[in-house]
Amino acid sequence: MNSKKVVRLYTTSNISTDQRVQRTANTWLKNGYQTTVICRRQTIKEKTFDFNIEKLSCFFKKSPLFYFFYNLKVIVNITFSKVSVIYANDLDTLVGCSIGAIIRFKPLIYDSHELFTEIPELIGHPIKKFIWKMSEAIFIKRARYIITVSEGVSKELKKRYGVNPIVIRNVSAKVNTEAFKDKQPTLIYQGSLNVGRGIELAIDMMEYLPCYHLIIAGSGDIEIELRKRMLEKKLFDRIEFTGVLDADNLHILTCKAWIGLSLEEDLGLNYRYALPNKIFDYVAASVPVLVSNLPDMSNLVNEYQIGLVAPTRNPKELADFLTDFIDDKQKYDQTLANLSNAANKLTWSKESEKLIEIIKSINKPN
Repeated sequence: MNSKKVVRLYTTSNISTDQRVQRTANTWLKNGYQTTVICRRQTIKEKTFDFNIEKLSCFFKKSPLFYFFYNLKVIVNITFSKVSVIYANDLDTLVGCSIGAIIRFKPLIYDSHELFTEIPELIGHPIKKFIWKMSEAIFIKRARYIITVSEGVSKELKKRYGVNPIVIRNVSAKVNTEAFKDKQPTLIYQGSLNVGRGIELAIDMMEYLPCYHLIIAGSGDIEIELRKRMLEKKLFDRIEFTGVLDADNLHILTCKAWIGLSLEEDLGLNYRYALPNKIFDYVAASVPVLVSNLPDMSNLVNEYQIGLVAPTRNPKELADFLTDFIDDKQKYDQTLANLSNAANKLTWSKESEKLIEIIKSINKPN
């Protein structure tokens, strides 16, 4: 493959913690492309990557004006940059990437990390939701390839727009880490601390798990509320907030846990069809999972027998359900064995084969 080919990946996420973008960029790099990730200026931490990074600054940080000006800068960036392929990570970069692709006559790939138009932040904001829906409807068909993270999201995009997304799940790279489980039964939640992630439920469960420890690894909009909840319930000695950790340290910490939590609420289609990357991180760390009874999550857990599907969202009943599982040594040990098998199958080296096929065919005519 010609080493002079250049792919530019655009994202508004924190590249330091967004492992999907990191894995995607590294896959392009390993398959012969000069690879540059273009992201928000304030999200970069002191970390080095094999691929290049460019930072776009924007005066506005969160409001609709941020997305407007950020996409405007994306268009300018594409227009005056060397580029062979344009890669839009999620809907909030699709407009700028699409217009840039039209201006430069370059192929566009759209990677829908979630069902963006159904995120909880848009609930109760019909005008914003309408604008995002129209943006996706107008520009999604500009993409030569559309990628997404789960079968549920893929089917919904196909239903809405008549497209055929390729499912590339957020599976982790295979990591060989030896770590002993903590002596104290330990639960871990990793990821953003946002509405609908089920973190409140995890905290409430701890009232009925007096011998357990809960680690909450991440940061987000509701972190202060979660800390207040912990203090009000006098659980500060059994719940630990670690803040954001880099991937290596997070993996080491996760390996020590007994159960990984992914208890998203059914707040619209985005969460209903979610298949969070943290579930695959738990699998890679050989940690049994407790997930919500939502289609893609429960299907994965049941297919590989790697944990539990929550039968209730009542904190006491869920705590009892969890302790019954952990106390059943035979069942827990069998789940650990199943995890070892699943970890060998659910690896980025295998999942990325679908992305590699796209890379190989990207320059072929439609």
